[in-house]
Amino acid sequence: MGSWLLNTERTSILEGWAVRWSKVKRRKENLALPVDGVRNDGMESRDAPVVFTENLTKTFRTVTALDRLTLRVGRGEVLALLGANGSGKSTTFRLLLNIYRPTSGHASLLGRPCSRLDGADFDKIAYVSEGQKLPLWMTIREHNAWCAKFYSEWDHLFCDRLLEGFQLNPDQRIKFLSRGQRMKAALASTLPARPRVLLLDEPFSGLDVETRAQLSDLLQKLARENDLTTILTTHDVEEVEPVASRLVILSHGRTEIDEDLAGFLGRHRRLRVRGLNGASPPDLPVRVFASRSTDDGLELLTDDFDPDRNPALRAALPPGADLEIEPLRLREILAGRAMKL
Repeated sequence: MGSWLLNTERTSILEGWAVRWSKVKRRKENLALPVDGVRNDGMESRDAPVVFTENLTKTFRTVTALDRLTLRVGRGEVLALLGANGSGKSTTFRLLLNIYRPTSGHASLLGRPCSRLDGADFDKIAYVSEGQKLPLWMTIREHNAWCAKFYSEWDHLFCDRLLEGFQLNPDQRIKFLSRGQRMKAALASTLPARPRVLLLDEPFSGLDVETRAQLSDLLQKLARENDLTTILTTHDVEEVEPVASRLVILSHGRTEIDEDLAGFLGRHRRLRVRGLNGASPPDLPVRVFASRSTDDGLELLTDDFDPDRNPALRAALPPGADLEIEPLRLREILAGRAMKL
């Protein structure tokens, strides 16, 4: 067992299980240390951010993987952390989980500095990633029973409901599960711990359409009813809109966008101008970030749409021209901005 762990020490099994192995020492000590955002009795203040970073930076020699990331994520928020490969998403997670130490800046979870996280703290912090290493020799039931020993509030009934909802046979050995089934098994071995912070790295990967919708509904319900704070990364942009309440996009380690998702989608619109009949394109009172000519007119993408401007937009059209205003999906917006995810 020891040699097996040594040979895979740089795989994601450490990221998924380190939070469990470290709990033993902390439980024996049973200390209640005063920390940032936490009262002297160990309880987190209600208005404190659940996830907090300030100018968080991580460099590897000459490469800056994360550059001055500042975040405040509150109770019950579902934050979608997007960006291309190498943008800093995984580095952010590893800093939050105390796998990496920051070069500079500060990060905390549940009011406790991430550099001081230990076993008792991970009782309320969960992490699930795509391709997470699981003990292939165990059945799902054996794995869940093993995980339950590490958590003070393991919900056995919720665990059974998850297995039923995910259509997983608890007596199936993990090594015989498909890629999507292993993601379900990882979630079913994590969510019953009733965490207060959930970090999900590509949770929709390998899942069928029905299970993706089921997971989105579950995350929304946990956020709404249990104040579960979730940060998820994904390249499946279509899955962000139904579940996320907030959008953060990283590029080369820096924050490009940090905005309420509904507001971000609400200020982006497609404007279709038809019937120009050779007239010059109108000078519309909006900021345009992409445009193209069409067979019957012009198509514009704007990022500062305001319904109150509708009269002014239509007044700017040449005689005989018509204007259609359409909402944009998140993928269309990012494609128009030439943002790679």
